[in-house]
Amino acid sequence: MARENESSRNWGATVWPLVTGLAVGFLVGRETGTGHGRESVSAEAKGDAPAAVAAKTPAKVYKSQAEFPSGWLKDTDLTSVAGISFDGLNDAQKTTALQAMNERNCECGCGMGSIATCVKKDPNCPRSPGLAKLAIDQAKQGKGIGEILAAIDDKQKPAPGAAAPAAAAPPASSHKVPLNATMPRTGPKAAKVTIAEFSDFQCPFCKRVEPTVKEILQKYPNDVAIVFINQPLPFHEHAMEAAQAFQAAHRQGKAWPMHDKMYDNNTALERANLEKYAQDIGLNLAKFKKDIDDPKIKEEIAEQQKLASSVGASGTPTFFINGRQIVGAQPFAEFQKIIDEEIKKADDLVKKGTPLKDVYQKLMEQAAATPPPAPAAPEAPAAKVDIKVGDAPVKGPASAKVTVIEFSDFQCPFCGRVNPTLKEIEDQYKGKIKIAFRNLPLPFHDKAHLAAEAALAANDQGKFWAMHDKLFANQQALDRPSLEKYAQELGLNMNKFTAALDSGKFKDKVDSDAKEGAAVGATGTPTFFINGTRLVGAQPADKFKEVIDAELKK
Repeated sequence: MARENESSRNWGATVWPLVTGLAVGFLVGRETGTGHGRESVSAEAKGDAPAAVAAKTPAKVYKSQAEFPSGWLKDTDLTSVAGISFDGLNDAQKTTALQAMNERNCECGCGMGSIATCVKKDPNCPRSPGLAKLAIDQAKQGKGIGEILAAIDDKQKPAPGAAAPAAAAPPASSHKVPLNATMPRTGPKAAKVTIAEFSDFQCPFCKRVEPTVKEILQKYPNDVAIVFINQPLPFHEHAMEAAQAFQAAHRQGKAWPMHDKMYDNNTALERANLEKYAQDIGLNLAKFKKDIDDPKIKEEIAEQQKLASSVGASGTPTFFINGRQIVGAQPFAEFQKIIDEEIKKADDLVKKGTPLKDVYQKLMEQAAATPPPAPAAPEAPAAKVDIKVGDAPVKGPASAKVTVIEFSDFQCPFCGRVNPTLKEIEDQYKGKIKIAFRNLPLPFHDKAHLAAEAALAANDQGKFWAMHDKLFANQQALDRPSLEKYAQELGLNMNKFTAALDSGKFKDKVDSDAKEGAAVGATGTPTFFINGTRLVGAQPADKFKEVIDAELKK
């Protein structure tokens, strides 16, 4: 453990100021297939007035964990979480720290709820481990619950000058969004307002907006219907199978119970989980297993994805309220404005003789007649970045016409997620591209810097890519003992490997990579430079191919 702590020596002092100076806010409100699916560094504002501390004190201050409400996590629930320790705290301090961690939600975007729940379920979260440690450290210093909650809220403020996510302005005209019986519907059969929801069961922002969707149905029980349209994003590995499970449940009339099950458990969407949820809601399991793999269901989802593309729903969640688009996990008030306007339109149509059941179709006919907006002028291509491979580990021929330089973090889940895509690209363009790896360990990933040093220590023995694959295959286990275990499994000279980590032989190299990455605009991971053209995030293969093909033509 001492050696692991030593690995973070001076990292914050050398690179952190530069990285945070170029930081962008963590993804809020919407996931897209084109601009997100990445982790980024966020600067943090400081300073609450002392008066605010008193305001943070909750109505009930618990004296022991035994008094906690049902569902709150205790210290015994978190003992297995790497990096979280209650050593040195007395019982009262543990209670205070844990109350703070249960009182406050983690605003990372995962939608899991409290800091305690998030850190337990996702130790690689960019935010909850740091907030949990903050609560523990503050309690150890004797701070009260109000002070700790104020400190947590202070940490979760957006960076100074950062704009809050704004709701997309409701368009004056409507899109034509045709619906059919393969798309599960809830609400009245004949509705004044029909909301088409394009969503992804693994998307945290889709989960975050679900309470708002339920509020809409409660406030407008006779006027609003919701139609769910699958838009599983390519970088969510379980989203497609979850969509298939939803459609399979729809065949048995239980799409919405399955919908609720999957959003309640959207970090557990593997096949075994889906079958368990099917049992829980009383589906015929044999039929469910057959239907989930039915090619016709896959065709239904493919058609829904085509519809999403045709109406511009490239990210999730995207809603069309009687054809009027609203993007992201927006608050109820943003939906309410449009719904109320559309109810008035529907009332006018009904007064003029349109049957209520035909209101949506009538509006879609009007939408179809609306001329499309004039195309926007094409954006100027982004300037290329002059960046060299240097002595970075490289695979692919030296003569390759295209060089892909990746800035990455071994603890970042999005970096792990993009690796299959890189392998696909490598296979398709064999002999034409080479891939170079540069380190950009993010400061909120406590194991990332040491993992980067371990990878370079393996590179020193000619086994960088083997270690690279080991680290990404085991992102939850990147502590010092695990790194040594992987080195042994790869047949490295252990004396040489451990000496490199003990001495910090590759620390400066890692810091130099991170410094250069920040200087060229790699503020988050993964970030790629394809012959100098920047591509950000865990993008699908087509996005890489688009840039690579353009470079090969040159």
